[in-house]
Amino acid sequence: MKKTKGTIIRAFFFAAVSALMLTVLSCSISHLSSGGYSGGMQAERFRRLKKTAVSNRITVNGTAYDKTGEAVIVPKGAAAHIVMTKDFGWSSCCNIDAPNLKSVFLKDRSVMLQPFSIGQYEVTQELYEAVLSDDPKVNATPSYFCEKPVGDEVQTSRPVEQVTWYDAVYFCNALTKKTMTENDCVYTIEDIKYSPDHKHIIDANVTMDISKKGYRLPTEAEWEFAARGGKPSTEIWDYEYAGCKTEKDSKTFIIDADDVSLDNFGWYISNSGGKTHEVGLKTSNRLDLYDMSGNVWEWCWDWYDDNAAGNDSAYTDSDNKVINPAGASFGTNRVYRGGSWHQDAFQCAVFYRSHSTPEKLYKYLGFRLCRSIQ
Repeated sequence: MKKTKGTIIRAFFFAAVSALMLTVLSCSISHLSSGGYSGGMQAERFRRLKKTAVSNRITVNGTAYDKTGEAVIVPKGAAAHIVMTKDFGWSSCCNIDAPNLKSVFLKDRSVMLQPFSIGQYEVTQELYEAVLSDDPKVNATPSYFCEKPVGDEVQTSRPVEQVTWYDAVYFCNALTKKTMTENDCVYTIEDIKYSPDHKHIIDANVTMDISKKGYRLPTEAEWEFAARGGKPSTEIWDYEYAGCKTEKDSKTFIIDADDVSLDNFGWYISNSGGKTHEVGLKTSNRLDLYDMSGNVWEWCWDWYDDNAAGNDSAYTDSDNKVINPAGASFGTNRVYRGGSWHQDAFQCAVFYRSHSTPEKLYKYLGFRLCRSIQ
């Protein structure tokens, strides 16, 4: 058959397009199997990113940011009544202060939480900078880990760290103003004092109106309820970590630095390589929350007290039910939870508590967003 000039051109065009498609497909397959991860891990990461892409995302100045979705933990019109049916006995097996191992949800304590949602991910460096970049009074890029992520991890999707507790609540108000209105701000922040060298907030008078719908830090009770999976009637509720349980004997694992049970669910001292990682790469817990065990510690609202969430009369009704506990009325240190890349396995447990004065900042300490549902 005689080929016309047009036929030849069309044949060449389709051949070129086919070659281009094969090249793109080849590159995609290569990408999923490179960068320091196995093909299976990359494929799982790809599926997870697709899922994340359709979830709600925070939009700032017209740009929607990845890995900013949130999960509703206690839905509107409902309340969570929780009674722990057993106590943990970690403090009897190792040389650790008992208050560090006190769950909010203890035997014979009834706790009621009002509806709230919590971020699926720890606040990323990208979101932190986007919200505060136009504020010359504060440092919008505070993180120690600001370059050379592992493999094909996204640098800007690593968690923000080196933020004081005051920085975190200030960010929550700033984000609320950009996405809602100033009247929706949860915190009233007065008499702010800044560190002159690094532009961090090192002191302020902060009060909270938890009834407002703006962004805020979770209370210690909300954080632990979410980390445990939000359903006390399930076996998952009693898991040592957010999403998985230890395979070790409980009397032994608590003094160990490593626990292979945690490897697929959290970044900690034995698998982190001494640095933070892009949020959301490990397996989530049953509520689709990521990195609640490991990566970075997370600031909570509460003042630290030996009794987690306290038994303050301000939160206790006539039936001795603790309602919306928000910690002690005053104190010196603020609570943070969840462990980090720098911690041993047991410190990433859902019931492990740590604390620091609110002006301190560390390269292993960040935060996660929370909101009250009205």
